[in-house]
Amino acid sequence: MNKLIVKNLLLLITRLICIMALYQICRLFYFFYNIEYFSSVDFSSYINNIFIGSLKFDTSAVLYTNLLIIFLSLFPSNFRTKNLYKNILKYIFIIFNFIGLIVNIFDTLYYPFSKNRFTISSIKEFSNEKNPLSFALELGLDYWYVIPLGFGLVLLLNFIFKATRLVQEKCKHNLISVLFATVIALSSFTISIYGCRGSFVYKNRPITISNAGKYANSPNEIALIINTPFSIIRTLNKSELKKKEFFSEDELKKLYNTTYFPNGEEFKKKNVVVIILESMASEYYGAYNETFSYTPFLDSLINNSYSSYNSFSNGRKSIDVMPSVLASIPNTSFHFALSKYCTNNLQGIGSLLLKEGYSTSFFHGAPNGSMGFQSMASLCGLKEYYGMDDYNNDDDFDGLWGIWDDKFFNYFADKMNTLQEPFLTGIFSCSSHHPFKIPKEYENKFVKGKHPMHECVQYTDHSLRLFFNKIKKTDWFKNTLFVITADHTNVSYGDKYHTSLGIFKVPIIFYDPSRPEIAEKTKDIIQHIDIMPSILSYLNYPKPFKSFGANIFDKKKEKFAINYNNNYQLVIDNKSIIYSEINDEITNIYNLENDPTFKTNILNITSSEKLMLYKQKIKAFIQTYNNTIINNELQYEG
Repeated sequence: MNKLIVKNLLLLITRLICIMALYQICRLFYFFYNIEYFSSVDFSSYINNIFIGSLKFDTSAVLYTNLLIIFLSLFPSNFRTKNLYKNILKYIFIIFNFIGLIVNIFDTLYYPFSKNRFTISSIKEFSNEKNPLSFALELGLDYWYVIPLGFGLVLLLNFIFKATRLVQEKCKHNLISVLFATVIALSSFTISIYGCRGSFVYKNRPITISNAGKYANSPNEIALIINTPFSIIRTLNKSELKKKEFFSEDELKKLYNTTYFPNGEEFKKKNVVVIILESMASEYYGAYNETFSYTPFLDSLINNSYSSYNSFSNGRKSIDVMPSVLASIPNTSFHFALSKYCTNNLQGIGSLLLKEGYSTSFFHGAPNGSMGFQSMASLCGLKEYYGMDDYNNDDDFDGLWGIWDDKFFNYFADKMNTLQEPFLTGIFSCSSHHPFKIPKEYENKFVKGKHPMHECVQYTDHSLRLFFNKIKKTDWFKNTLFVITADHTNVSYGDKYHTSLGIFKVPIIFYDPSRPEIAEKTKDIIQHIDIMPSILSYLNYPKPFKSFGANIFDKKKEKFAINYNNNYQLVIDNKSIIYSEINDEITNIYNLENDPTFKTNILNITSSEKLMLYKQKIKAFIQTYNNTIINNELQYEG
């Protein structure tokens, strides 16, 4: 009997090793399908870093997803050899491991758009969508080959289970065998729990996504080292911030002061229009590149606007952009819009300008409530909301996301003529997105480009041309400041857009038709959270306020950007600095101008004084951000 128990344990271990092997095959698929994003990985680094590092994270994920099968397989029972019990084990094994493997496969296909692994926030992001079945159907049509692959995966898992199951027909336990089986079961389950944690040292914290930085030469490689089930599991309850005490309050204010005071000049009650373009990354603009332009109209606008070659988003998801742009609250290790902290007392730009007599509103062509934009707009003080429900013409629905851009921008223009001045209004476009469709009347009117996204970009650019042509004849047009940006990047082809910083590169454009003298294409570093304080400073807003960003028009103000992609990334002094919070160390530094594709890590040739300053800057941001959010101190209290 004891031999049977040991044999059963060895068969279970063999079964789990087979799943580990399948995870490695999925990783190879992930790597080769997205190889242009992992240019720093050669054969040697793949084996020594990616493969070796991934074993810990795959072990954790495989054990997590198979804890039930481990328990049921080793639990002392005479039913273990019964067909019914075996079938129950088989279906549990197939279902749980199919889910773990198929999400890895889907994540491989989605990486060019997300630039990271799925997390629990990826699921929450779409929880407010009103047509999930249409979205699933569209994905099924675009990636139809995953369906037969899924069937093949089920057959393979069934084969693995059959090849590693007990063939003994009878099993009778006595006291000694029960005790032996119990010891084996408890020992195996205990080892499995430690395997899930990623460490056999009890005092060590369970491994997280950022632990993969230990094996990565570049921040992008973290997504290759971990796996999707691990990423989702480890972010399930990641919504709590922790207070930091790196510096005293006086020291902190010198390093990073978030309070802004009025400049004493007369408040200019100009209208403000914030335009957020879906996925319209800087890579698509001729104004920022020496390649073919997919945005001829926006290029012409940029030539008459204030913008920068070095402008960045603070997040990688659509849900991150509204807090960043409208309330100067960046995305960090968690998504503010999905956290419990979004109910804090915000001091959004809408809330501030409402008190100064502005009317405020926001427009989005998707069904009302989609992506949580309606509630976030309201929290930021944009009180009137107009969505697909208000548009009230389903003939212009694109079939998945919302109203076609050209139709909804036209609706936006008409509605703006009814707004009470001065007004603050915003719009979030829909069409430049997967499944990369444009209205039938525009088919074959644009250059196809290297990817279907490029045709969508041209269509949205054309929609903006129609919009501006319509509103430029209005009385309020010249008394209006337009701010145009994109929520995040999308599919990329240029090497410099595949880096840990390139995946955040979006346009930020300030256009004032009454002030052509502000037109400048600078190399200053600007970010999404700079938009709110820059608008308020541009208007000479007459009261103090708080902001995590900076006024981009203040040439004396130190310019920097900060974002988070498994590790913190600070952009300052024409450099990108990667900081591992878990190890409290700077791991990578790249020169933006001399090394735009991030081939050379200059950490070892950077002075200790500079390293200390960069580290202080990042930790000052973390302390200020965490403590401000936790203490609900986003509003200025004078």
